Amino acid sequence: MLFATLLIAKAEEAPPPLIDLDGTVLLQFGLFVVMYILLRYVLFAPYLRMRADRDRGISGARDEAHKMEERARAIVTDYDAKLGRAKQRGADERARVRSEAAARERQILGAARDEAGKALDEARGKISGDAKTARAQLEAQSLALARTMAKKIIGREVA
Repeated sequence: MLFATLLIAKAEEAPPPLIDLDGTVLLQFGLFVVMYILLRYVLFAPYLRMRADRDRGISGARDEAHKMEERARAIVTDYDAKLGRAKQRGADERARVRSEAAARERQILGAARDEAGKALDEARGKISGDAKTARAQLEAQSLALARTMAKKIIGREVA
């Protein structure tokens, strides 16, 4: 008992050690290794695999989106080019039809002018002929009328 009291007294006098190395250190190291292995295969590896798969999926989707965007740009560019060509063809066709219509209009107007000119010439000729006939009749009637008026004014027959 003396020995025990000496140990207790000595233990009370000395400060406790900073690190107490005993058999539990090996137990703690063993638990650490077991937990490391267990968590590595059960938690961390699947998590890292899932992250890598997700990153691959996202980058694949981005690549696909970029490809689709490029295809869409190419389609829009092609559509704009075709639309421009169609508009140009439409403008050319419209100009051609307008020029044909203008030529046809000039032709019809020319024919109508010629016909109107002929009708006007015929009407002028007829009017001129009618005027000559009317003058001749009026001259004949004017002489007879003048004689009748002179006879009434003078009261006798005029020769």
